[in-house]
Amino acid sequence: MRPAPRVEVTQESLRGSETGAQREGPEPTWSVTAGRLEQPLTQLGQVIVVPDGRELRAVDRSTGQDRWRHPFPVSYQYAVAGSLIVVSASNGGPLEVLDAATGATRWRAEDTQDVVVQQQVVYDRECVGTGQSAKCVVIARDVRDGRELWKLPADRFARVSDEALGVRVPYAAPAGRYVAVRLNGRTYTTVAATTGKVGAGRLPSRAWYGFVADGLLVTTDNDPPRGDRRCTVGIATVNAATGARGWSGEVFSGRREDGECAKVLAHNGSGLTLIGAGTRLVAVTAAGRPQVVDLRTGRTQWEGVTSGVPIDGDDRSVLVRRTADEGELALLDMATGATRWTAPDPGLSGTSASWRSSVTRRLVAVSGAVEKRPVVLVYDASTGRQLGRYPGWLAGVGDDWVAVSHSGGPDGIALDLYAF
Repeated sequence: MRPAPRVEVTQESLRGSETGAQREGPEPTWSVTAGRLEQPLTQLGQVIVVPDGRELRAVDRSTGQDRWRHPFPVSYQYAVAGSLIVVSASNGGPLEVLDAATGATRWRAEDTQDVVVQQQVVYDRECVGTGQSAKCVVIARDVRDGRELWKLPADRFARVSDEALGVRVPYAAPAGRYVAVRLNGRTYTTVAATTGKVGAGRLPSRAWYGFVADGLLVTTDNDPPRGDRRCTVGIATVNAATGARGWSGEVFSGRREDGECAKVLAHNGSGLTLIGAGTRLVAVTAAGRPQVVDLRTGRTQWEGVTSGVPIDGDDRSVLVRRTADEGELALLDMATGATRWTAPDPGLSGTSASWRSSVTRRLVAVSGAVEKRPVVLVYDASTGRQLGRYPGWLAGVGDDWVAVSHSGGPDGIALDLYAF
């Protein structure tokens, strides 16, 4: 079982109070008020998308002025697919695809379930009836216009996998040739993304991750076998098109400060399922050092020179911490494993409810709690120099900006954008 997050001050209970932490770094470029933030902000062109309660907003990147507002009737999640934003009900219901520049609705669908978005395709499950008598299908639609691409019969537990290697929420994964689909809830089947043709790739669902990486269907089992103390993660792969068996083997997940296995291969506060790119997977060795493994061959491309647990990264960098939730930080080069820089322990527990992290081409940002008060730290991705320290919650990160939310008094939550 994963540990329960530490109880601490939330954004809602911060209203009307001060965090008490000293601010260091540039003054905010702009500040706006929001009602409730439960998803990260992101940038599309010259607008920054703000998922504010039951309203999606876009504000000008330079000024913070509203460009558009779009209400949504229920709790939702959003995904960015190129210049489009897909907004879907969190627990089943309507779906809308918006133009990011104007907020205008391109198309909509009703009664969708388990919506998964890729850059060119939107998938969902739709059922008639309830319970065991429900008749269900998995449907794929062109993200641009809602045109139905294909439809496959399925059971009521079916869904397209939303897990991907190196893709950060809310960005949608690139649409590869195949997607991994659980048509019956028990087996991952590869399906051609645009035609619905079922491929030969099959692997049993092992209750953890299943995804397609550059033509490979991959599944993981992150629960170590009974008696295993190495934090083993079992991996199986097959060719997505032909079903030919590929590499199967083991990587390791590293440990938390209390000695328990982290199990996950990326911190769940990063917005990533797995760190890596292409078929390169970032994990830990049996000796506790970060490593990159090629899923096609099982070969270790590099191994870190010191112990540490990868917690975040992008296609250029890997952020490592001494353990999965405590200790000093280091940024490694994704291609070689060379250490770019190290930074002292930020003193922010990775088990806290406020832990968030993000790695971009120019910035590294982490947030957590200090004496039950949230704080955000910002580093230069090239040098590791600390650029800012701000009281509040990490609300979003871009290549040259960080958004921080904090108490805004009786009117809501204040949202500050800092440019670097």
